[in-house]
Amino acid sequence: MGGRKYCIVAIATLCFGACGNRQSTPTTEQQSIVVTNIQTVAVSNAKLKGGLCDTLHFGKMRQGEIIRKQLRIQNESDNPMVILRHITSCGCTTVNYDRRPIAAGESTTIDFEFNSRGEVGWQMKLMEFYFAEKDTPLKIYIEAEVE
Repeated sequence: MGGRKYCIVAIATLCFGACGNRQSTPTTEQQSIVVTNIQTVAVSNAKLKGGLCDTLHFGKMRQGEIIRKQLRIQNESDNPMVILRHITSCGCTTVNYDRRPIAAGESTTIDFEFNSRGEVGWQMKLMEFYFAEKDTPLKIYIEAEVE
């Protein structure tokens, strides 16, 4: 039992040590830029039924850069809304959001990350967010120019 405990501690030490080394010596290909302006999309039952989409403009970036943006989802319906799932068109985009219901009149923030590694030229990526009891997804496009 004591050897097993030592093994777990050793693995944890290696993992945390390796993560610390990567963070302390970033290369230009791993450079991240955090963009602070937050767009808001007002979501309601009627807007989702008619088809709702918006675009996050990431602007010009160098190949290998990672840019993060946020999008605020404002619930303009009379009922809580729940994002059940999302689909991305490319592995170069990641999405993080709170899975809790968005109360009527409240908002939540979705974090987007676009990794331009291996991308060149004009990029348009699609993410679809599916809400409970709604047939039509909210479509969010990411647009960027990778140099």
